[in-house]
Amino acid sequence: MSQIFKPMTIRSMKALIGPMTLICLLLVNSCKKEKDTLDKTQLLTNGSWKLTTMTVEPAIDWFGTPVTNVYLQLPTCVKDDLTIFKSNGIINYDEGASKCNPNDPQTTTGTWTFNTDQTILSITTNGSSTESWDISELTDTRFEAEYPVIEEGVTYSFFVVFEKQ
Repeated sequence: MSQIFKPMTIRSMKALIGPMTLICLLLVNSCKKEKDTLDKTQLLTNGSWKLTTMTVEPAIDWFGTPVTNVYLQLPTCVKDDLTIFKSNGIINYDEGASKCNPNDPQTTTGTWTFNTDQTILSITTNGSSTESWDISELTDTRFEAEYPVIEEGVTYSFFVVFEKQ
């Protein structure tokens, strides 16, 4: 039998188990990292988003009542609205099936941008009002963020959840 093709002994096979296990673990982890770094722009711009949760801390005055669950206070004509992020930095707000005011346009627009590491989403509406949203989760089906609003010297932290439509 040729010296090149010697049959492997149990001892030589055991010696390979450690390095092979390490190589397998490295391959699995490299695949996982690739999945974790999906482009957030693609996730955000791939479809329409509907608001499903809006809370605030501290409580805000809602017609004389302190409220933390803002979503429950919203009328149905707001709850069916859609937010559509375009890859060119345009954001469209669609009134959905029902409008609160029939004279309002069906769609209004604004702009959006990410910071360099795609953790802060800046949204500008009406050409001047910009909010910076701190993204806590962005997947293909769910988008969560928190953003501050300062009113009369009080900083309110709004937490929103959008679901992909």
